[in-house]
Amino acid sequence: MSGSLARTVLDTAFGGGARLAALAEARAASDPWLHYVAVVPPGWDSRSGPQPLASIAPFTLETAGDAQRCELDASRIRLTVCAGNADALVHAFEWPVETAWWLHTPDPESAGAAIQALGRLCVRGAFVRTSSAWEALPGWQAAGFVPGDAPSRLTYSPPWRLRRTRQTPRTVSAEPARCAVIGAGVSGAAVADAMARRGWAVTVFDTNPQPAQGGSGVPAALVAPLPSADDNPATRLTRHGLRWMRQALQALSARGQLRPGRDWEFSGVTRVLETGERHWQPDGLWLRPAALVRAWLAHPQISFRGGCPVTRIERHGALWHIEGANGELLAQAELVLLANGLDCRELLSTLDMEPRAASAVAMLHAAFGTVSIGSAEDVANPPATPMNGAGSLIPNLPGETGAEPPRWLVGADFSAQPLPVAQAHAANMRRLQALAPGLHAEASTHWQGQRCVSHDRMPLVGPLLAAPDASLWVCTGMGARGMAWAGVCAELLASRIGGEPWPMARDLARCVDSQRRRVFIRNLT
Repeated sequence: MSGSLARTVLDTAFGGGARLAALAEARAASDPWLHYVAVVPPGWDSRSGPQPLASIAPFTLETAGDAQRCELDASRIRLTVCAGNADALVHAFEWPVETAWWLHTPDPESAGAAIQALGRLCVRGAFVRTSSAWEALPGWQAAGFVPGDAPSRLTYSPPWRLRRTRQTPRTVSAEPARCAVIGAGVSGAAVADAMARRGWAVTVFDTNPQPAQGGSGVPAALVAPLPSADDNPATRLTRHGLRWMRQALQALSARGQLRPGRDWEFSGVTRVLETGERHWQPDGLWLRPAALVRAWLAHPQISFRGGCPVTRIERHGALWHIEGANGELLAQAELVLLANGLDCRELLSTLDMEPRAASAVAMLHAAFGTVSIGSAEDVANPPATPMNGAGSLIPNLPGETGAEPPRWLVGADFSAQPLPVAQAHAANMRRLQALAPGLHAEASTHWQGQRCVSHDRMPLVGPLLAAPDASLWVCTGMGARGMAWAGVCAELLASRIGGEPWPMARDLARCVDSQRRRVFIRNLT
């Protein structure tokens, strides 16, 4: 996406999606990308939507305030579907509106505040098509709208000068340019893919010769809902991330970059509670992180440089210099994105970051885990589906090739120090018995790795420098949920950089922001 602001259409009366379908049919693959924000009622199912949605993985938005981003490649439309009441959603989301179909039934109690909120989202010159019932309401002129060239048409043209903050720290560059991504795990690959899809020339650097050699090198991982009684931010982010991952896996497979049934499967997952109660999660899936990373990095706009450790990043005017050993200049870029876990601390140690971001980065720490692995052919009566709870179990992971036998995997601990292998195996066998009582299995090998964890176990996603000089960003701290969170966090990061509608509500985005406030509890005893 190019331009200082994304071109965005807001449709508050989406219905069956007739306007979107007509627009998609009229657009060509060479057209600039368009953002289309659709407001739907809670409980909306994509299978009831227009024909262009038939190519994506089905999804349902059950909760008011929930959202889902979809890419319609054939018509070059990025669709963001938001569930809820439009009058409330304009307060909750970041949408740089240029055209609005403001056609839903007005609520007299919230109409005035909704008009003001819509004005705060519109860019100067934004065109609004509304109904006679809405047009008759007071408040449009006070919010900066003037009558348009036809009845029920309005234009956002306030007589006052818009504050600099109205333009937001949305854009780093008026046009996509060069982007350096440090780290080739799942976070780095997701960020690289998100930027490459927007036209940036991306170079990915990693210390290891091949991608996905760190925490993303685990043989397989589960992605499943994370239910909670209060629908907390981690639950909401997981719900967003799971839907995004399902769409990403299906899209990559349609292009022949992943193999359904070998690299991933919409298997469903059985959640086992501490009480022994079991809940079926049909949206759950398993995937091979390394295969996903390779597929993301295969984008033609991405260049991977493995075995190329970055030891220093330094600003020189409008460019960043990425340096290797002995001060060797590896690359220059207008934008640098750090997705290299704990290693980002050393790279940032000499830079003058925004204080809150510097504090958050300083509090990143490691958590270690071990996965026990054995032959599935040696296990009698294994569970039919993967399971999670106090650990996770994939009972029948296919071999990467047809010649390899299937395996089972169980794990993983979340410890401050790596456990001895024998101790880790013993702990994993206890997890296995809790998930599948009576199942007898013997591990033949293992995998160990570390995860990068933030102070509150939520990711750090956002700029490290104060606006408007936001050309250094971070996407890290995924902890044990990187497979669920990395894709949607990368989409959020790219949307913020490019001035696009955000793929999640503002309050949820604030929970993962790299400059978010933190609450400290003092120990006074």
